[in-house]
Amino acid sequence: MTIFRAFLDYAWRSKRIPELPPFPKRGEYGIEEPKVKWLSESRQMAVINAIPEKHRAIFLFLKYHIRRPAEAMALLKIDYDRFNQAFHIRRGVSGGKLVTSTKTKAEHIVPCHRAMIKDIERLVELDNGSPFLFVNANRRYTEGVLNRLWSKACAAVGEDIGLYAGLKHSSMSQFVNEKRLGLAEVQMISQHAKIDSVYKYVAVDLDRQRELMETDVSRMFPEKKVRSK
Repeated sequence: MTIFRAFLDYAWRSKRIPELPPFPKRGEYGIEEPKVKWLSESRQMAVINAIPEKHRAIFLFLKYHIRRPAEAMALLKIDYDRFNQAFHIRRGVSGGKLVTSTKTKAEHIVPCHRAMIKDIERLVELDNGSPFLFVNANRRYTEGVLNRLWSKACAAVGEDIGLYAGLKHSSMSQFVNEKRLGLAEVQMISQHAKIDSVYKYVAVDLDRQRELMETDVSRMFPEKKVRSK
């Protein structure tokens, strides 16, 4: 609806239609936000460990760095800064083709998780004739290959969750529920432009809600001591 409205707005501004028709308010669309589905870290790692070792690196990258699969597929070896141990996320895959920008058109610098530094540096040095960091038979991964590997691993360990929810949604929810980070901290890690976007991907479980409800506020805001005269 947003895209359609922008289209009509352009048509009105270019005088191709006499006026812009009224649109219903967003609340009248009857659209409900889907419930966030996620895995605990132990269950998530069980799925990843069920993936053949030769394919595991790209899934670990997606788990630890909370990036889109399209960005991981498009990473080149030259996108890894060995001095700063960080990735330059500046391209993606759209419609099965490599594109020279990310989905949001922004470039992101993402530190490499310490659990992956050795593996990433090994992949950078690998002389396999491919410029891509993560390769499948010396070619970059495709979305179809990633989804098939993930689905097969899920079936092997008795899980039923999609690739995106099993990695990005799960890792973000783990930060809140298992590692006890706040949403603002998760936003810094995921590099979402708005904290509203974080809400769409994070599920807060009952234990975490209870912990926040029962927080001792007096310890967070201690009273100032009055100096005696």
